[in-house]
Amino acid sequence: MRKKRKDGRYQRKITLSDGRQKMVYGRTLAELNEAADAIRDQERQGLVIGDTTLVGEWAKIWIAKYKSGVRPATFSMYRTIYNTHIMPMIGGMRLRDVRPVHCRNILHDVEKSSYSLQRKVIITLQQLFSTAVDNGLISQSPAKGLKAKHNEGPQKNKLVSRAEQVSLFENAEKTSDPRLLVFVGLCLYCGLRREEALGLQWGDISVDSLTISRAVSFAGNQPDPSFLPKSSAAYRTIPIPGPLRKILDSTPRTSLFVVPSAAGSVMTQAAFRRMWEKLRLPFHLTPHMLRHTYATNLYYAGVDLRTAQYLLGHSSIEMTAKIYTHLQASDALSVADKIDAQFSAG
Repeated sequence: MRKKRKDGRYQRKITLSDGRQKMVYGRTLAELNEAADAIRDQERQGLVIGDTTLVGEWAKIWIAKYKSGVRPATFSMYRTIYNTHIMPMIGGMRLRDVRPVHCRNILHDVEKSSYSLQRKVIITLQQLFSTAVDNGLISQSPAKGLKAKHNEGPQKNKLVSRAEQVSLFENAEKTSDPRLLVFVGLCLYCGLRREEALGLQWGDISVDSLTISRAVSFAGNQPDPSFLPKSSAAYRTIPIPGPLRKILDSTPRTSLFVVPSAAGSVMTQAAFRRMWEKLRLPFHLTPHMLRHTYATNLYYAGVDLRTAQYLLGHSSIEMTAKIYTHLQASDALSVADKIDAQFSAG
């Protein structure tokens, strides 16, 4: 019989085939039923989770039951993060024996890595253990309170300057590959993610706007056939600036896709890499830098935060605000000389 706890979670007692009873938990009734089904599935497979369940045993169940519905690229990320950074350190430990210090040791091992990698390790740890709590395997998560840190050192430039943009388009034209030119235009002038630009079809483009409804993510080399965008916020309609309109008008329509493979089908990972490597630039460039430059141009064009969030397809306004706040801080520092001159004159 299910019961709602004071903390808002539901709990339910189920009886295993050997007569033992197990309490399961869930934030919703659907999650409660899913937890009960997962335990019964595990029992049928010969694995009965309990006080002696190892982190590695639970990780296999967690990935199979809780991450089977995510995009292939996301699924691969969770599996890689666990196998590379978590399993070697605590995979052989019992879930109930893992303490916060063990999780902090894992994070300490990647503290000199990028902020992004640290965040992925934290998210994987927190989700791995929070689902263990929901299933009654442990009373509380040892992964609470973990925080990534920005490493000190020279900041990588995320923007493409005006001069670099000129050089970029000149180099793209020299490749004689119209796909490369239109890909650069879509990312720079509409802020598309790489997977969104590769998933765009000519039918998504009107006279003055384009609509994002699919994305090409990769599981290994092959594209995910579902074409699912990153999140529900990624579905959006974006105005087409004049420079991009000219590029689109001059791009041959040899496929349903605006940026297809050489054979006219959807791009593979290797096909995109071959196309991108045709660029011979005197500066470092990634597709995401083009998107970040678009976000910066929205700020300087006076586009408000909420509209910028929509145009960028951010799932939370905090992601957009982080960019805007950084730019506002840069603007404030840029007037330091003027302020100093004013007070010195006074």
